[in-house]
Amino acid sequence: MFFTTLLSSCVAEKKLNIIFILTDDQGWGDLGVTGNPYLKTKNIDQLANKGALFTSFYVGPVCSPTRAEILTGRYHPKSGVYSTSQGGERIDLDEILFPQYFQENGYATGAFGKWHNGQQHPYHPNARGFDEFYGYCSGHLGSYFDADLEHNGTFVKSKGYLTDVLTNKALTFIEENQNNPFFVFLPLNTPHSPMQVPDRWWNKFKDIDLNESMSEVEKNHTRAAYAMIENIDWNVGKIIKKLEALNISQNTLVVFLGDNGPNGNRWNDSLKGIKGSTDEGGVKSSLIMYLPGKIKNAEITQLSGSIDLAPTLIDLANIKSIGHNMDGISLSTFLKGNKSQYNRALFQHWFGNVSVRIPTFRLDKDNVLYNIDLDPKQLNPIKNKRLKDSLIHLKQEWVDEVLSQTPNVDKRPIPISGNNKLISVLPARDARLYGDKIKRSNRWPNDSFLFEWKSNDSYAYWPVEVEKSGYYSVSVYCTTSNETLGTELLVYANDDFVSSEIVDVFDPSLRGFEHDRVIRNESYVKDFKKVDLPNIYLEKGPLEIKLKKQAREDAPGVDFKMLVLSSLIDL
Repeated sequence: MFFTTLLSSCVAEKKLNIIFILTDDQGWGDLGVTGNPYLKTKNIDQLANKGALFTSFYVGPVCSPTRAEILTGRYHPKSGVYSTSQGGERIDLDEILFPQYFQENGYATGAFGKWHNGQQHPYHPNARGFDEFYGYCSGHLGSYFDADLEHNGTFVKSKGYLTDVLTNKALTFIEENQNNPFFVFLPLNTPHSPMQVPDRWWNKFKDIDLNESMSEVEKNHTRAAYAMIENIDWNVGKIIKKLEALNISQNTLVVFLGDNGPNGNRWNDSLKGIKGSTDEGGVKSSLIMYLPGKIKNAEITQLSGSIDLAPTLIDLANIKSIGHNMDGISLSTFLKGNKSQYNRALFQHWFGNVSVRIPTFRLDKDNVLYNIDLDPKQLNPIKNKRLKDSLIHLKQEWVDEVLSQTPNVDKRPIPISGNNKLISVLPARDARLYGDKIKRSNRWPNDSFLFEWKSNDSYAYWPVEVEKSGYYSVSVYCTTSNETLGTELLVYANDDFVSSEIVDVFDPSLRGFEHDRVIRNESYVKDFKKVDLPNIYLEKGPLEIKLKKQAREDAPGVDFKMLVLSSLIDL
């Protein structure tokens, strides 16, 4: 196996540690080592200059699809992921995630950051291969300072800047497990919006001349992104220093990449497209693999992608994964110095747009063919009819096989756990809305809440699947005002319901904008009060949970964040 070939005999007795750093909305061009003229990412560049930099590596166009491909080694529609919220981000429960193999083979496993592949157990990271989880399960957060997170299923509030907090939690985990094999997944939250970054990093970029043709708002967005990226680089440096201080760097593989193209029209090495696009700029990422003394410095040109990471890491750790049908290949042979190219095709997909990448060429979503080696901007279509027709046929085969069953609306119910040590969260982002007198605070549901609830006839509901019959505690997280006093909150399980009257005022202001460097597109945030309702009896099986209100018709509605259920069954 590659693992035993790569390592010396004294090190081979120990299992390989792995730290997997995934950044959010950092594109190919967002590093000094890939040519960015404004950034000084000395720590990440050092990983590339001393390790392997993959120069033809591709991910998904947006967050949750890439994460699903990384975790399963399969194209994301195959695992049930077709959206970034409202249930469409969840990985099917019959999929095996590669961290589960590490966990089963004696590794301590921890995830610190943005999960974005399901919140309710058994979609939750603690149920999918991770002993420890500290972070958030939604697609983004509305504030990166003193953020609302969860720790192994319990709600917590962090203190400080989130990227720093997540890195520090990972460092603690590494130190606690330095004498055991460990796998650390560090999916950081930046440079995804909101564009928030401490003064230490912002001050370096706030007045920089970008020499780019863009509006002042776009320039400030780019300045903030660069400040966030240099903060990431500083945190990567802390990780490397910790490994060296613990004397485990020689046996710890560090993997670094971004999850999609840049979240703005900033410098990206002349590539066409940004986040959300299936063109080069939307899906090319900088994969770096660093293992001092064991992986030699190289630029690896082999066409590769996010589906290859699971088989590669399983191979490097010498772990058996019997029966796991992956689309990806192990890249270990290329880390050993193999320079022969494996001829293959990779597919990028988002909302019906499919492009095909083969060595040298890309067939875009409109079936236009480009020579990417000569034309990375995709400005000059080529007229090789034979090649074009073969790629169109290949694309259609992939669409027929992979996309034919992709839904437009998620039909999987939300699981309600019968384990009394777990909570089941029904968030506003996953709610289906009945009536037009209730709204989400933003068209991107991830960190939204429900507001302008002006009619008793409008309500939120969730199709669920109850694991065990019995009584469950019920809590509603909401805000209340003087006008809502006396309003009745009602939670229905099919036709049965429990209710509670609003008797206290809790009406905080919106927040988040005080840290923004650029006006945001997402929701602002606010605090929500927990209101406990009487326990409700739930029958095992499928049912519909509804949240309704009874108030004077002229009374304003209640702002709502989430409903939480917890089994009272003593297991």
